[in-house]
Amino acid sequence: MATSASKYSDQPSPKQDTYALGRDFRSASRLGHQHYLWHETLGFHLHPLIANTLPPVEPPRSDEKSPPPRIADIACGSASWLRSVALSLPHTQLNGHDISLAQCPPHQWLPVNITLGDWDLFSSPTEDMLERFDVVHTRLIFTIVEGQTEDEGLATARRVVSGLLKLLKPGGWLQWDELDVARSFLLRADPAAEAPAPTMERFLSVLKQKGKWVERLVEVMEETGMQEARLWRYEERKDLAKQFFENNLMKDEEMANGALRGTEEGRRLGDTVEKMWDESREGVVVCTPKVVVTATKPKGAMR
Repeated sequence: MATSASKYSDQPSPKQDTYALGRDFRSASRLGHQHYLWHETLGFHLHPLIANTLPPVEPPRSDEKSPPPRIADIACGSASWLRSVALSLPHTQLNGHDISLAQCPPHQWLPVNITLGDWDLFSSPTEDMLERFDVVHTRLIFTIVEGQTEDEGLATARRVVSGLLKLLKPGGWLQWDELDVARSFLLRADPAAEAPAPTMERFLSVLKQKGKWVERLVEVMEETGMQEARLWRYEERKDLAKQFFENNLMKDEEMANGALRGTEEGRRLGDTVEKMWDESREGVVVCTPKVVVTATKPKGAMR
């Protein structure tokens, strides 16, 4: 997520930060690890459908009239995705926005084509952000979209897409990478052994009731006026399943010790994390498939 100003800085936002997870060195390390796991799973940073719409990667000529492509990463976290894209597309202009930049490196340590700014995903974009970008990317904003019901999740997803649409130039592309939580499952190293995992099974039964709106993101994008919307599925790789599971345990532990600290819910979540870790030693983990949803803003679209 992200604050209301488009002020470019490497300092944390002064606005109220409602992020449910941590922002310390452990959290930043988890985000970095998570980024590389996603890249190994997807095999790309920008979906090839979108990457192929960008001009060839070459330095701009001195007489070049067209500006370089602009790419925004919204809810940019630790800026890991931006840094990777900067290395593969060094002649693009990359902008990262989040409610807090506390987990990002100082701007002096980032590639020169990356600029960071604080912005609240749910606030109106400033004038200098409107229709500025050829590509807008966001990843893993599940926790801020999920509601008490599927309809609440859909309503928030529509609000998110409507806001991101305002950042895109006509003809620009949106890429949303997300967890398909409702399709989560247990993966056993030896299916015949049926290693007992009662805590994971209870956790999974709750998990599968969440995130039903993810399957309907194509519908959401079409409702907001976007075209060529498509959902791409990426199943959990067995060789990455343990690492993803442990990364998710770290995330749940952060929540138990952070936003839920001192509550009964936090105590139960912390206890669940410990029990699932113990059960995983018998060769069983919770897996969650990934999706990437892409869509384009019509070329004749107006603000």
